[in-house]
Amino acid sequence: MKGIATLAHSGIQIVRLFLILSYTISALFLFIYSPNVYAQAPETEKIAFVSKRDGNAEIYIMNPDGSQQVNLTQHPAEDYDPAWSPNGKQIVFTSDRADGVFDLYLMNPDGKNVQKVFKDNEYRRNPAWSPDGKHIAYAQADKRKAILAFGARFAPTAEHTLYIATPNGTSIEKLTKGFDPSWSPDGSQLIFVVAGLKHIPLGLFDLQTRTQKVLRPEKLPWTVSPRWSPQGDKIAFGKLSGARFNERGTLAFQKSTLYIANPDGTEPQQVADGLAAYNPRWSPQGNQLIYNDIADVFQLYKIDFNGGNPTQLTREGNNSRPAWSNPNVLEISPSVHSLTTTWGKIKVN
Repeated sequence: MKGIATLAHSGIQIVRLFLILSYTISALFLFIYSPNVYAQAPETEKIAFVSKRDGNAEIYIMNPDGSQQVNLTQHPAEDYDPAWSPNGKQIVFTSDRADGVFDLYLMNPDGKNVQKVFKDNEYRRNPAWSPDGKHIAYAQADKRKAILAFGARFAPTAEHTLYIATPNGTSIEKLTKGFDPSWSPDGSQLIFVVAGLKHIPLGLFDLQTRTQKVLRPEKLPWTVSPRWSPQGDKIAFGKLSGARFNERGTLAFQKSTLYIANPDGTEPQQVADGLAAYNPRWSPQGNQLIYNDIADVFQLYKIDFNGGNPTQLTREGNNSRPAWSNPNVLEISPSVHSLTTTWGKIKVN
């Protein structure tokens, strides 16, 4: 009987060991293959941008010198507005691939694992990640009013409203009338373009007090695409001349000049002149800007604040809306036990 009891006890131990091993192997399988959590971020700086070189808007990436341009989306839909997550492991972008309505999507840096952010289908544009990666700011408008322009359906410029939400499409909060948001490096404020007025000045929204102010509307009445510098001491934006809302409510202008200024809009300084110099993005070091301008069509240019002329980075097709990644900002530390993520501290070089 003692031998039988020992054998039974051994069998139970073997079963327990088998279950533990099975659980561990399953957890490791998820750890290795979970695309949302463990996508590989680029090890070097990359520029995401929009190109129409194949006939429709696609998301591409390239090196900061313009080399190695690769199409990520390869989809018949119109894809716009790429923005890197702070850890570089995801790109949020806008696409009309669901019922022809622009909405927000996520993908890995190699273009795989495309997922819709929200369960419903609304008109959403201009996504921007918070510095800690916990929220996305974006602009929303009435999808029934979207009009066909530039080969894609856009809602009237003056009717956009700013929202923030978590990257899984929950905890949605309505903020104020506006579009083109950009987070301050400490995540406490949004700079954006004010909508709902007879002009479009810059606005500053305080996320702690939930209050806003308009920045120098008498000096900067028509602006687009403001972007906060990595150090938080400057903003870059396009200053428009000959601007107006056309009969469809869409913004039209004769010229856009690239400027930088203090975060309150004071001391504006011209950086680059052109017909359509806007959509600026700062280098991680804050010493360069990449932006789009018109040659024969839209192309991307890079300018160094230390002097020199702009360098043209793209030449094939129509290219715009750049986004500059920073591989040295945040790390994510995965937990096998919980299969969740823990946000790391900012790296210090």
